Amino acid sequence: MSLRWRLTLYYTGISAGLLLLGSLVLFLVLRTTLRQTLDDSLREAVALAASELDHDKPRAAGTIELFLTRLPGATVLLVYSAQGALIESYGVPPVRPAPAPGFSTVGNTRIYGEILADGSLVQAMRSELETSRSIGRAQRLLLLTLPLLLLLGLGAGYVLADRALRPVDQVTRLAAQIAASGRYGRRVPESPGKDEMARLTRTFNAMLARLERTIEREKAFALAAAHELRTPLSLLKGRASLSLERPRSPEQYREALAEIARTAEDLAQVIEALLLLAHTQSPVERQQVELDLLALEALESLEGLAKERQVRVVLQLEPTPYRGHSLTLRTAIANLLSNAIKYGPVGGRVWLRTRREGRLAVVEVADEGPGIPPEQLERLLQPFQRGAGTQGVRGAGLGLSLVMAIAEQHGGRLRLERAPEGGLLARLELPDFDAS
Repeated sequence: MSLRWRLTLYYTGISAGLLLLGSLVLFLVLRTTLRQTLDDSLREAVALAASELDHDKPRAAGTIELFLTRLPGATVLLVYSAQGALIESYGVPPVRPAPAPGFSTVGNTRIYGEILADGSLVQAMRSELETSRSIGRAQRLLLLTLPLLLLLGLGAGYVLADRALRPVDQVTRLAAQIAASGRYGRRVPESPGKDEMARLTRTFNAMLARLERTIEREKAFALAAAHELRTPLSLLKGRASLSLERPRSPEQYREALAEIARTAEDLAQVIEALLLLAHTQSPVERQQVELDLLALEALESLEGLAKERQVRVVLQLEPTPYRGHSLTLRTAIANLLSNAIKYGPVGGRVWLRTRREGRLAVVEVADEGPGIPPEQLERLLQPFQRGAGTQGVRGAGLGLSLVMAIAEQHGGRLRLERAPEGGLLARLELPDFDAS
C-alpha cells in the first residue's frame, strides 16, 4: 500500500473516531436537553396550576379556558385531594397513575406530581412521543450524514496527502533520473512557503549543488593532478634517456642522477601532498595539542630554507590550546610558513603568530612580499594553482589548497588578505570542537 493511501486511511480513521465521538456526545446532549425541557414544562404546569387554581372558591366564567391556554404544550392536569381522591381533571389523561409526588414514567407518558400547601396534589403529565420523535430524527440524521462525511473526509484526505507528498515524488523521480543518466546538474522545483516539504526541496537542491561542486572539483583536481604528475615523469624519462644515448663521463652521470633525484623528490612531495589532501576528506581524529608548540616545530623544520633565503622569522606566540590532529595542523602551519619564506623577499621578515580569540584558535603568517591581487586570492586556493612571477620557485601549487582542506576538516577556514606589513596575511581560524 502506498504512503498516500496509508496517510489517507490514517487521517480517515482519526476523523471517523472523532466524528463518532462527537456525534455520540451531540446525541446524548440533545436527548438530555429534550428530556430536561419536557420535565421543566411539567414543573411549569404544576406551578401555574398551584398559583391559578383554588378549589374552594367559585371560578369566573372563562377562567378555566384561559388557564388551559397558558399550559405548555399538550399537558394534562389532575388534581387530587389530601385524601387521594380525584377532584379535577384538565384534559384526557392517557394513563391513570397513582397520585404520588416527583417524576415517573408510565409507558410513553412523563408524569410529575407535587404536593401543595393545603395537602392536595397536582399531577401534570405529557406524552414523550414528540420528544422521542425529535430524538429519532436526530439519530437518523446523524446516521445518514456520518457516512457522507467519512467519504468526503476520505476524498479530502487523499487530495491533501497527494498534494503534500508531491514534492517527495519530484525528489524521488529526479533522484532516479540522476542515478540513471548521471546528469547531476538538474534541480527540483522548490515548494513555496516554509513548511517541511519546502525545507525538503531546498535541502535536496542544496545537496545536489554541493554534490555538483564536489564532483566538478574532483574532476578538475584529477585532470590537474594528472598534468602535474606527467611533467616530472616526463623530465625523469627525458633525463634518463638523454644520459643513456651515448657514453658519458662519471661527472656527467652524477649530474644527471642528481637532477633525477631532485625531480623524484619533487614528485614524492606532490604525491605526499595528494595523499594528505585525500585524507582530509575523512573525519579528523582529535587530541589535545598546543598550536604555539606546533608552530615552533614547523619553524624548526624550515630553518634551512629560512637561512637560505636569509629570512628572519618574528615569533609572536601565545599559549593556544586546541583539540585537533597534530600532524595535519603542523603540516598546515609549515605550508603557510614555507610559502611566506619562499615567496617573500630575500632578507625579509616573516611573522608567525598564535593566539586565542574567544572560541577560535588562530594561526597567522604574514610576510613583506608583494602580496597577491585580490582577484587572484580565490584561484590560489584551488589545487595546482600558483601566483604570477613564481615560475622559478620549486613547488606544485598544493600548499594553500592543502591548508584550506585541513582547516575545513577541523570545521574552520583559511582567510587570505593584505597584511599590515604590506605583504600577504594568511589567517587560519579553527573553532573549538563541541563533543556534543
